[in-house]
Amino acid sequence: MTAIKITPLPAALGAVVEGVDADNIGPDEVATLVDAWDKHLVLFFPKLHLTSAQQVSMARHFGQRIAATTDSGSDYRGAPTLAEQGFPELLVLDTGLKHDPRTTSNWHTDVTFVDNPPKGSLFAMHIPAVSGGDTMWSSQIAAHRKISAPIQGLIAELTATHGRPPLTGTAQHPMVTHHHKTGEPVLYANRGWTTAVNGVAQIESVHLLAMLFERAERPELQVRWRWSAGDVALWDNRYTMHYAINDYARERRRATRATIYD
Repeated sequence: MTAIKITPLPAALGAVVEGVDADNIGPDEVATLVDAWDKHLVLFFPKLHLTSAQQVSMARHFGQRIAATTDSGSDYRGAPTLAEQGFPELLVLDTGLKHDPRTTSNWHTDVTFVDNPPKGSLFAMHIPAVSGGDTMWSSQIAAHRKISAPIQGLIAELTATHGRPPLTGTAQHPMVTHHHKTGEPVLYANRGWTTAVNGVAQIESVHLLAMLFERAERPELQVRWRWSAGDVALWDNRYTMHYAINDYARERRRATRATIYD
């Protein structure tokens, strides 16, 4: 088997992975990939060309449960899955279908409006846009480092509400979490789903969130990926945000995503 090669990108997060055989990922390969994921937060597998079965199988190496979006398997946007083909765990994001997935063109962290948000996602690009359609990720660990000490102390004691009823339910989460391996603090708030800071006045909540979002979305905290057919990305949903850029007009773009839960 070809040795796995991991090349960090010259950015705040992200690494390119080469040499993976999707049909033969053994315990040693899983350990290598998990260590790289813990360190780089987003892993890119150029032109891996996963089948649906391979995508589900590969996702299971990183979490115990796989779903289309939410823990129950449903999708709040009503987007289709590959259930009829035997893969209900795979969400279909296809601009050629009636459902248009470009509502993700904002900074967000997936499904933080539930009590148990997903651990990560394994995303496979099948038909990239001819022009545009890149995705960006931002490190919430790096974002927390950029916040001044007094504000770090303030938000360490606060929780926030996530969700946008009636589109979704709501959940409350600490505004600061910690990396499961290094213990580094993580800013846990995103423009897409975080709607209020709990226990403070509304005007204080509005301005505190605006300041944190501006800090977390700065370009020096990001990595940007230009998709080619067959590319796969594995991102950690606990420590990153992402933004799917909507700059490809009526072009066809089709991808599938497996959402990973502990």
